[in-house]
Amino acid sequence: MPTSTPAARRPIGGRPRDPQIDAAILTAVRELLAEEGYARLSFETVARRAGVTRPTIYRRWSSKPQLVHEAVFPARDTAVLIPDTGDFAADVRRMIADTVASYARPEARAALPGLFTDLSQDPLLRAEVIDGLENRVREQFHALVRAACERGVVRSDADPDVLFDAVLGAVFTRSVAHRDVDIPPAFVDALTALVINGAAAQPGG
Repeated sequence: MPTSTPAARRPIGGRPRDPQIDAAILTAVRELLAEEGYARLSFETVARRAGVTRPTIYRRWSSKPQLVHEAVFPARDTAVLIPDTGDFAADVRRMIADTVASYARPEARAALPGLFTDLSQDPLLRAEVIDGLENRVREQFHALVRAACERGVVRSDADPDVLFDAVLGAVFTRSVAHRDVDIPPAFVDALTALVINGAAAQPGG
């Protein structure tokens, strides 16, 4: 998913966090994921690359999935991840293009399969790391579809969850399962057309 949540971090007993140390650790994670993959990444290898100790990392992130998720999908300051400009087709295309850009990065392609496997085995950790974000993004997509429906652009029985899952599934398959390094704009256009045409209101309907 696009970002991580502040809840995934472990506080440091009242001491202020050094943003330079945080940045060094997260950069090391991204580099190691791209070079060696998720399975070989450990707190020890990250500490060595970042020039810190393992306890330094543990004080900030209590698990590998938490650390990897924040490194690959850093938190955003904005509360709006899917803006509604009033142009449903353009908004959907922007969402798909953003998702492609996020998932197609080397560190994301390396992290996602293992990350999802680890999180599927720990529902509490999954809830802490990504469920809140996914629900937030899904709710914003729901609002986008509802607004388009009210304008008569989208038919009333269009299922936002199906459309949302279709986007994520298609992008995940192309960028992670097939490991396409360069996903062409034609893919974004085709997936946008699939979503728009599948949801489009029929004349007089």
